[in-house]
Order: sequence, then C-alpha cells, then structure tokens
Amino acid sequence: MSQRRSAPGRPRTKPAEERRADLLDAAERVFAERGIDAARIDEITERAGVAIGTFYLHFGSKRDLMLALQTRFIDRLVERQDAVVRQLPADDWAGRVDAWLSDAVHAYLEHAELHDVLYGHTPINAKATVQASPENAHVEAFRRLITERPDPPADAPDPAMAAILIYGAWYGATHALLHHEAEEIDRLAAELIAAITDLTHRYLRIEP
Repeated sequence: MSQRRSAPGRPRTKPAEERRADLLDAAERVFAERGIDAARIDEITERAGVAIGTFYLHFGSKRDLMLALQTRFIDRLVERQDAVVRQLPADDWAGRVDAWLSDAVHAYLEHAELHDVLYGHTPINAKATVQASPENAHVEAFRRLITERPDPPADAPDPAMAAILIYGAWYGATHALLHHEAEEIDRLAAELIAAITDLTHRYLRIEP
C-alpha cells in the first residue's frame, strides 16, 4: 500500500505571528466601522478568519487587543519617521528635526480616522475607557532626535521637556485641522508646518 505524501506548498496553518497580525488588521476595520464599545470579538475573529479560541491565545480581552493596536500604531509611526529622518545627512540635525515635524503632521492627517478611533477622539468612542500608555514611544523618538544635536548651546532647553512641549503643540494643532473643510486641509497643514517649525527653531535656539 502506497503512503500518502503531504503536498508541497503553503503550510496548513499560519504561523502564530501571522494570526496575530490578522486579528489586529481585522480589529482595526471593525473598530473603525462600529467603534470600540459596539465591536464584538466574534466579529473580529470572523473578519480575521480564525476561531474565538485563537483570539484568546493572543489577547486576554478586547482591552488587551486595543492596547496592542495602539502599540502597533505608534511603532509604525516611529519606523516611518525614522526612515524619513535617516534620508538626510547625519550632520544636518536641524533638517532632520524639520523633516520629523513635517512628516508627523502629514502622518497624523493620513491616519486621522484610525488614530481617533484608537485614542477615543471621536463621538463613536465617547464611552471607551481604554487609555494610551503614558510611555509614548513617539514622543521618545522625538526626544532621542533632539539629543542627537551636536554642540547644543548652553541655553538649549532640556531635551525631555522640549520633546513634550513641541510634541503637544504640533499634535494639538494638527488635530484641530480636522474640524476644517477637506479642501482647506492641505493649505492649513502647510501653514501649520511652517509655524510649528518656526516655533521649534526659536525654542531649541536653532540659528537661521
């Protein structure tokens, strides 16, 4: 009797990391459509093509899933902006700071819907209780960029405080842009980038 051999090709099951990514991708879509509170775990697993049990192999609850989505969102921002910054010469520190700020505004506007769902900035999420971690990797990435400054002047502000203040300025102002008409966003974003760059240069004592 001949033995049946397994056909070559794709594995019968996906690796655990891919299953987890599928769940995260599905959750983003469901949360965006229904909001955090109304979204059900069975909806997410159905979109991801996995069983409920698989969900609990990766996440203890919907809250754990939400925190994982927030972490992935920030990690992707950090990776994106690190790539933007590294396109400039290492000795062009001021140019790197400007590029980081400009791309931060554009990245927020490009992913505003997802950001606001994840961080509870939209009416559909008004009752959500999940809060962002106080350890913000995006702020930390900006702080590290500030500390790369060669020979900072004696009156340069503390990098940690500077990162928090500048980050809060561009973040809050960019969020406010979303209240304007869509056709105005590009113009207002350009004006905001110019203003926040000027503010940053003044605060960090960057000579023209």
